[in-house]
Amino acid sequence: MSSTNPATPGFQSAHVPNARWWRVGGLLMVSYLVAYIDRTNMSIAAPAMSKELGLDASQMGVLLSAFFWGYVVSLAFAGLAVSRLGAKRSMVIALMVFGLASAATGLTHDFTQLIIVRVVLGLGEGLVFPAITIFLVKWFPSWERGRASGLSLLAIPISAIIMAPMGALLISNWDYRAMFIVQGLPPVLIALVVMFALKDDPTKDTRLTKAERDFILENRASGEKEQGGAWRDVYLNPRIWLISITYLLWLTGLYGFNQWLPTVLTEASKSGIQAVGWLTTIPFVFAAVGMYVASQQSDKHDGRRTPFVAIPIAISGLALLGQHFIPGNLALDIVFLSIACIGLHAAFGPWWPWALEGVPRNQTAFASSFVLCVGNFGGIIGPILVGLLTGGGAVSQGFYTLGYVLLASAALAAIVASNRRKRLARASATESISETAASATN
Repeated sequence: MSSTNPATPGFQSAHVPNARWWRVGGLLMVSYLVAYIDRTNMSIAAPAMSKELGLDASQMGVLLSAFFWGYVVSLAFAGLAVSRLGAKRSMVIALMVFGLASAATGLTHDFTQLIIVRVVLGLGEGLVFPAITIFLVKWFPSWERGRASGLSLLAIPISAIIMAPMGALLISNWDYRAMFIVQGLPPVLIALVVMFALKDDPTKDTRLTKAERDFILENRASGEKEQGGAWRDVYLNPRIWLISITYLLWLTGLYGFNQWLPTVLTEASKSGIQAVGWLTTIPFVFAAVGMYVASQQSDKHDGRRTPFVAIPIAISGLALLGQHFIPGNLALDIVFLSIACIGLHAAFGPWWPWALEGVPRNQTAFASSFVLCVGNFGGIIGPILVGLLTGGGAVSQGFYTLGYVLLASAALAAIVASNRRKRLARASATESISETAASATN
């Protein structure tokens, strides 16, 4: 696109203030950051917890997945809840609930108590991302949403970069209970910031300049379908179902990878928890860079985001298979795991603009919560699958099977895109025939 053409999105974005990025996008990223830390911090504590509580790999897999039992249930009702409560109020409630539940994890002393608090943690977090999707739709034009979504989801690799060494340090100097308590308090504080600093809509933000407010209001509907249909249409839409299954397969690989990675590195390196904490950050540093680049590039190809979703997921699957079948040392393992981590996370930036393409605005919350609900069964399946396939042996014995799951996800994403292209071609042909007939009649 030309950077000098006033009609182009690039020109428009460059000539208005950018408070929406640092006040809204930045705060959403921080909110999702603390959510993701509390969701995944059990992965770094898993070796210590297994030893203290006497848990085998199968039991630990169940415990790692317990968060998603509550999360999936919460997501089933999140669309309705966020639509009625509003995005901001939903975010505040979510931050309070999951922050307190995470801190309470440090006060538990047996397997049953851990399961209960992890389920409550999941129930609280279920409102977070449906609320974020509403903020993205209301605060950003369609051509900025890949970057805006990527900014929020950049929290996923950054959370591991922060959480792994911090968690290892807390566990090494105190114990895993101290880690849960310390990492559970920031969400409660951020809830207060969201309550006073974030607005549901730019029309309600008195601190926003008129130029930026007008820019958002004039352009946020660009490329979207107008409101139409009922929320029930979401659940009868075959494309939404296919996208949800694609997400399910992807997240099965993602959460199986993220939750078991510290244990895999412990086995591969034969190192203590602090060394493993730093080793765990390496793949996620590269993943953060990959997410940023993919988000930027996908916005330059608005309307053709499929390669930025399917190709990274396929690469991650191939890397996990390579890590298992190609003999090597710790350094080569880290290379393969880093490539897998980049692919797993790079697709997040373009994912939601791609998944919600063509969804009417009044159905956005329902569509996102449905896709999240179905997809996050992967958080239940992935950790348990690896644990079951591991049995009593090394985690690497079951870890590589996630690669096949990810290749299936990439293939399904390509099928969804192909079906959409065919549908659009048929619609265009029908419209052309109608216009020709109308001209002939006139």
